[in-house]
Amino acid sequence: MLIMKKLVNIFTLACAYFTSIHAIAGPLYQKKVSITFDDVPIHGEFTLSEQSLRKINKQLLDTLEKHNIKVTGFVNEGHLKNNPKLLKTLLSDWKMRGHQLGNHTFSHISYHQSELKLYLEDIKKGAVITQQVLGQQKQRYFRPPYLHAGETNESQHLLHNGLKKLNLELVPVTMENADYIYDAPYTKKLTSNKIKEAKSYKEQYLAFTEQRLDFYERASLNMFETSIPHILMLHVNQLNADSLDDILTSLKSRGYQFQTIDKTLQHPIYTQPTQAFKFGIHWLYRWDKSRANKVSWATEPEPSSDAFSAHNRAITTLKKETSHVSVD
Repeated sequence: MLIMKKLVNIFTLACAYFTSIHAIAGPLYQKKVSITFDDVPIHGEFTLSEQSLRKINKQLLDTLEKHNIKVTGFVNEGHLKNNPKLLKTLLSDWKMRGHQLGNHTFSHISYHQSELKLYLEDIKKGAVITQQVLGQQKQRYFRPPYLHAGETNESQHLLHNGLKKLNLELVPVTMENADYIYDAPYTKKLTSNKIKEAKSYKEQYLAFTEQRLDFYERASLNMFETSIPHILMLHVNQLNADSLDDILTSLKSRGYQFQTIDKTLQHPIYTQPTQAFKFGIHWLYRWDKSRANKVSWATEPEPSSDAFSAHNRAITTLKKETSHVSVD
């Protein structure tokens, strides 16, 4: 009986030990990510028809619903300034599906090329239709266009205080895949009915996305020696409408669990100050340069020169071809 009692005690202690280890290690090593979209309801480098805008937004929302993921979309109201009715409809679709609507300024201006007062006014101007859609809810989050958050520590601090007065919190980025470089060539291939070429180009984009994800995972582990909750930035465009299912499936296969921005921003790393930069760059780089310089950033995968050239050519062509298109 005494032996049995000792065995029970040992078993109880063992269970308590492994439970405590799991409680510590579990959250520490769980891989989390929040998905964000800039330029809701459309990335505005060239004009698309109302039918295309509705199709792109519906595709994105359907895919998010398929994966049961809630995201934050940062709105540029200026991209549909001549059609507030369509803008309101598209934003209402995002809200009805349970997604948060943040602020991305009205006219997608750079903080680094604007006075603070004018910049804050553009932010307020960019919330008018969105707030009508949100009703009793209030916008909580802001994403600076081009990730320009202050060229100096002083200007960075001034922006932070300005956003605080507007009851907005700046949302960083720790993962991005340069989708805006790949979208225009992809769209041009589709509009030219070059379906096979478009499919091949999409595969190139997805392969590049995998390279970027690999790099950011290694970089963050190198910097912090543990997993941190990431924030992935994507843009609303045709390429992502057609690729989002693959991207989310890949993240799941990597072991990521999806969570909202609210939870991710509770992690202590997002309270850490960062060095100011004159160019737009994600926060892994900012944190590393503000701390120990543990990462070789020269090895970060970048789009090829051919990809940039293809982007520039496609933008020029699409602007000419869609100059007559109106969503008024």
